[in-house]
Amino acid sequence: MTTEQGQLVETSDESMNKNRTIEWSTIPTPTSLPEVAPCDWAEALNGPDTDTAQVIVLDCRRDESGALPTDTHVMTQKVSAALQSWSGQRRFDSSPFLVLTRGAISVSTDEVVHPAGSAIWELVKSAQTENPGRIILVDTDSSDKGLGDLFGLMAVRNMTVTAVASAEPQLAIRGDILFAPRRNGIGHAPDPATVVAESVEQSPAASSKSADPSIVRMFRQAVADDKFGDGLEFLLAAAKLRPAFDHYAAGIPRGIGLSGGTPHNSGGDTLPHVVLICTPAFLGGYIQYILLAAHLGGHRRLSVIPLSGYEPDEPLPASLDAAIESIAKTVLDTVGNDEFVLAGMSGGGNLAHATAARLLEQSNTRLQGLIIFDSFIAREANERQMATARDAVVDTEAMIPDLAGFTTERLTALACWLELLLQLEYQPVECEALVIKCTKPSPTHNLNEWPIESWSTEQTVQTVDAEHVALCSTEAHTTAQVVDQWLRQLSANDG
Repeated sequence: MTTEQGQLVETSDESMNKNRTIEWSTIPTPTSLPEVAPCDWAEALNGPDTDTAQVIVLDCRRDESGALPTDTHVMTQKVSAALQSWSGQRRFDSSPFLVLTRGAISVSTDEVVHPAGSAIWELVKSAQTENPGRIILVDTDSSDKGLGDLFGLMAVRNMTVTAVASAEPQLAIRGDILFAPRRNGIGHAPDPATVVAESVEQSPAASSKSADPSIVRMFRQAVADDKFGDGLEFLLAAAKLRPAFDHYAAGIPRGIGLSGGTPHNSGGDTLPHVVLICTPAFLGGYIQYILLAAHLGGHRRLSVIPLSGYEPDEPLPASLDAAIESIAKTVLDTVGNDEFVLAGMSGGGNLAHATAARLLEQSNTRLQGLIIFDSFIAREANERQMATARDAVVDTEAMIPDLAGFTTERLTALACWLELLLQLEYQPVECEALVIKCTKPSPTHNLNEWPIESWSTEQTVQTVDAEHVALCSTEAHTTAQVVDQWLRQLSANDG
């Protein structure tokens, strides 16, 4: 559709671009063209390990059969892996990365958006925010064969030179006409990092769904289309493009504790210090334990350890080992000289168990015990829980969108940590443990009937007449009583 200003408005494909309107404007063809030659990504990757300035091109216009890509998962994994490798090698520091697509976006009402290409665009736009000025997105209607033959090589060269000369991070080429996204149809293309930052800073409760960052929109659409698993795969691919840590760094994550980021809940001083590990499915933050803390923390020292990556500028763990080591050292920083117990609900319990094992391997003598709130060791049980994560995530945002709503950081961190949970291996830890099981089935599964599992060589099993989520919410008062009674007995035994 042509506007009075001669702009073309992208019309949303109902399955992939619901609630999205982007204005594309024609821009002049650059007259001053740089001396640039494209280099195929595979050739650059397998080439000499030298730092040479060249534009690296990842051509995503075809799959392995030569047809227009239709497998979104395969294509996003391919792009994610390539971007990760490119950004992680210093020899490519002076080499821009150009991703070439076909049919990923529409600049007129008669153009059809293809889901795989659209997913690639959303993924690469996210990567652009982490690598400002270094990644270029170009969508074309050209049917050339790419860098594999002479005609295709010349076509890609011309597109590369034009894209670099235009200085546009995102460009659509239709024949000899260039289009670029414009805010309100005028001025220069917005900086992708600025656009995403502005979207993330808005409260999810106050902003419309159409104002969501691109990654969030794509995930919402996957949930609406009953493709939660595919949505998680997409989020995981996007997560791999975010900054990651492979060793412990003090102060990451931020906001430890229940009261303004203080090391512990100042309401009580009774020891042992209870340290709760957050569960990934709650979209991060201490809010998941706030009711339990209200009943338990009035007299007892209590802290919450959030998982890194859920807030802006927080990196994600590069591996399971890095994740557990970081949690373990953050726990030690938090408790100081206190004797303490580790605890966690659902997936947080699995992480608490792994952290306890790590601390005991390091001969830590201040760890007094472990508390598991309805967590599971068996892969079958965890996969069954994973299948219900959709409802948990969606319900969480509906209940407390201002505190735990969808943002790009929270959703990609969710996918990262859920993937890490599936990598955990279990051996009973050698410390006293309290295992709390539910007696009522959850609306989506009956894991309350799952056999008792061995978390520790010395474990006590207690039941609470509640379903899974209620343990730390509507039945938090009962759960707190069970925990406090066990802690008093633990202290008496130590005494």
